[in-house]
Amino acid sequence: MPRIADACGASLPELRESVPADGDTYPANAALLFWGEAISVDKVTVTVDGEPAALVHAEFAQGLAPLAVRVEPEPLPGQTVVVAGDFCGEEDNCQASISFTAGEPDVVAPAPNVEASFFAVFKHTPFSYTQGCTQFEAAQAMYVHLEQAAPAAGEALVLFRVTWEPGEDTDGNPILLTARGVEATTIESDVLPAEHFGSADVRTDVCLEVLARDAAGNAAPPFELCPPCFMRSDETPLPPASSVPPEPVWTEADAVPGSACALATETSGEEPTSGEAPTSGEAPTSGETGLPEETSDSATGGEDGPDKGCACDSDGAGGPGSLLLLALGLIGVRRRR
Repeated sequence: MPRIADACGASLPELRESVPADGDTYPANAALLFWGEAISVDKVTVTVDGEPAALVHAEFAQGLAPLAVRVEPEPLPGQTVVVAGDFCGEEDNCQASISFTAGEPDVVAPAPNVEASFFAVFKHTPFSYTQGCTQFEAAQAMYVHLEQAAPAAGEALVLFRVTWEPGEDTDGNPILLTARGVEATTIESDVLPAEHFGSADVRTDVCLEVLARDAAGNAAPPFELCPPCFMRSDETPLPPASSVPPEPVWTEADAVPGSACALATETSGEEPTSGEAPTSGEAPTSGETGLPEETSDSATGGEDGPDKGCACDSDGAGGPGSLLLLALGLIGVRRRR
């Protein structure tokens, strides 16, 4: 369980989670990832089938977790690896013992579904929240939907890195999100102040760069997501919150011009719905499109960068998902910036 926070929300040293978990089968060539506060492996030992080994920094997994190490020498498939000790120093009592079986090396890059991935922005009534010692006022929320081939047992953990770097003349603030891809659909969300994007118009000037890589060092080609598939403004008061508001149920009326969602509506000839759109905690599902699956994080950008995709789906017939499939079938190309 998390420990009681210090002043200003600062956490005391603790080990919260590890990949692999105790009892897992995990690729022999993958980095071991640990999440927590003030953790290290200085007082941690590792054995392979009972024989001493070493934990060394995993350069190829830098940025995937606060602590990433690999076992040296690399274990053989079928061998038992035991990592045990105090991850926070003896005085903090962060004792842990993790035993896992080394699996076959993972040499296959993640398979993101670019066409089915998208992001959306919800401009809502402002609310205050505290992060550490600082209080912020959130006025908009961003929801990033990332699709990939469903992970199989024994594969290295896939992580998505989502970034945006504002131009010099936009006076905006960068975006950096890291999401673990443990399912076919990953939704990463964040709250942002009203002025976060500066003078940049989210509908035309913001491209999220996405890179998918796994703990074994395999990476998919980076790609971009732009423009946002959906945007909505709603002045309805929100209840007091300290986290991201529930994602709205998007409709054709929320589709951003130039996005795949708007393109689907135009291609089908259907008129966008009007009136107030419902909101709920449900997010649109975009994994069941029948399109090739992909995933990713940092993008190359520029005219020579990879194609960008934006997809939308809904449970109802004739919704954004079905319209998108029709549009892709008729046009057969993705929009480039």
